[in-house]
Amino acid sequence: MDIEKLRKIVNNSSTVAEMPVRLKGFNWGAFLLTFIWGIWYKAWITLLAIPLMWFQLPLGLNWFLLLGLQIYCGIMGNEWAYRVDYKKSDYDFKMTQIKWAIFGFSLQLVIPMIFIFIFCLFVFKSPENPVDFAVNAQCKVAYDNLKKGLYKVNLNSTENEMANEFAKQFKDSKADVNSVNFSLSSQGQVVDLYYIRFIKTGENFCELKNQNCKVESGFLLPEEIFSGAGECVFYLDKYKRIYPTEQTLKNIKKSYNVFKYLY
Repeated sequence: MDIEKLRKIVNNSSTVAEMPVRLKGFNWGAFLLTFIWGIWYKAWITLLAIPLMWFQLPLGLNWFLLLGLQIYCGIMGNEWAYRVDYKKSDYDFKMTQIKWAIFGFSLQLVIPMIFIFIFCLFVFKSPENPVDFAVNAQCKVAYDNLKKGLYKVNLNSTENEMANEFAKQFKDSKADVNSVNFSLSSQGQVVDLYYIRFIKTGENFCELKNQNCKVESGFLLPEEIFSGAGECVFYLDKYKRIYPTEQTLKNIKKSYNVFKYLY
């Protein structure tokens, strides 16, 4: 038996130096699919692509790092793959990596086409869909903010005090009388996006049956952009539980689910 083959069987692995020069080259499957390809070939460094895609760094640094990782994966891909597929013939090894590359390029084309198709259906189904989507998303954001920040608010205080206590829980927010305005900072400019307004009537304690503690939320953007968008309305009880009105609850349930706008 050939000594080289025997050594491979015993070690059940291959080193970079043992890979034939003819099999070296740029691996497009590893470049395009990173961790998907890497899990199959036990190239665990490719898993770094996941946090780089998920977490945003200042100035988009994570995307530059991701591109660098992709290039590195493309350069090293054939060597990593050979450690797993060294038993394959040169032809089978190359064909396997070509299939990975085709799969990677297909995803790059198919996924954007799917999103474009859904977006076209979303818009053409109803011209009002983009506005409805924005309004419903705003209701969902307001609801999530209330669940997150209400626990530090004293419901027995005045509506102005409630707004001040609530605003302290969030960055890029400021209290304005009984409202909390949420803004976005971009290129040195601050744009107010939406508000959450606290309204108390009558009794000092929040009673759901009396609906004396009310929260309204809506856009602060120009009226011509969201004409007739309306407001999201919630009621609070003394236990700080949040009760959306029937319409607001429908908005929240629809919120980010684009497919619900295609019916």
